[in-house]
Amino acid sequence: MKVKAFICAFVTLLLVCPGLVSAQGDVQNVEDYVGKGKVTSLHLLGAKAASMAMEELSFARGNDHVLAMTDAGYAMIGGKTTEKCIDGVTAVSGCTIGNGNLLLIHRGKEQPLWFAFFRKDTKDLIYLEVKESVIGKSVSEFYTLSGAEIFTKISKTNIGLDDLVNNPDKWTENVKNEIFGGNEFSLIGIANIWSNPKCSYDFLQAVQLHNHVCPGVSSGYLIIKYLDKKLPLQRGQRYKIIACPPWCKEDAFQAILDTTVGKRGLYVKGLTKEQKEKLPQEAKGIAGLYIRWDDKTGSGEGLALGFDFGEVRKLAGMENYLGPPWVSKLKMNEIAMNYLDKPETMVTTLKRFTVNADELAALQAAGINPLVEIGLMQ
Repeated sequence: MKVKAFICAFVTLLLVCPGLVSAQGDVQNVEDYVGKGKVTSLHLLGAKAASMAMEELSFARGNDHVLAMTDAGYAMIGGKTTEKCIDGVTAVSGCTIGNGNLLLIHRGKEQPLWFAFFRKDTKDLIYLEVKESVIGKSVSEFYTLSGAEIFTKISKTNIGLDDLVNNPDKWTENVKNEIFGGNEFSLIGIANIWSNPKCSYDFLQAVQLHNHVCPGVSSGYLIIKYLDKKLPLQRGQRYKIIACPPWCKEDAFQAILDTTVGKRGLYVKGLTKEQKEKLPQEAKGIAGLYIRWDDKTGSGEGLALGFDFGEVRKLAGMENYLGPPWVSKLKMNEIAMNYLDKPETMVTTLKRFTVNADELAALQAAGINPLVEIGLMQ
């Protein structure tokens, strides 16, 4: 009789609290993924975000039309890291790094922890921002929490690029209201570029590091494609890049070429207003110096490259666009994907040069204008 009474009570509980069924399924999926006895409240946090997204966006586990994005692993709460949330997202949604539909968006450790899910067939996106108070809850405590008790912001809207361009006022209002917690430009741009069939994972690696898509990071990717054609690396060689002037492009170089500042692959040098004015007309679009360096010979071949943002704007039909600037930026990103096999449409060689070890050191040194050193400007 006691067993029968327990079953009746349990069934009644499921009817009154249907979310419990989902919660039990989430826990089972997480246990299967990370192993029994290893589940933490952080795993369940990622699982809960995925479960709510699956319900709101109406998708089943493993749907390859769905993109999951999060800053978990970067955001820290109460001095604790949040990487375990990522396994919870994968266990429940089926979104994985290997499938290219789980992106870890770089953020500072003090930023809020959030999750976002996007369906490319409907263009709907849901954003869930975590309440700091839930971090540190026990598994048993977390198991009883509702979505409203876990997330301080839950926002869902359609982010199709066509709708964005045709209704800029609507999107300006959404940005003003921070419907995605201040991540509007980041999430809208990344989701839409991910939907583009010409977008490859190496570009997405640059986007994850840069934490948003913009014409600047796209220009870096096109420059890499240009170098593949005009200055390809041979075995034992590496690039030495003088970012003069720097902009968002350098994050693409670090993510894809491994030319990081810490490994002395990238040197950053700005130009003053007066220096920019002294540039010859043909060098106005200067995008830096790119040197194919060979350690064995102690020598390098270099290209001073230019990038034409005006051409990108023209091809995107944004020359006379007067709406929000970020709308034109997204459109320019989209058009850039059509020229990955023709980077010379926007990228040009301004000057070729060679350097030895001493000359390379001079280009990298503080107080030296590298454009003067190679004879590109007075």
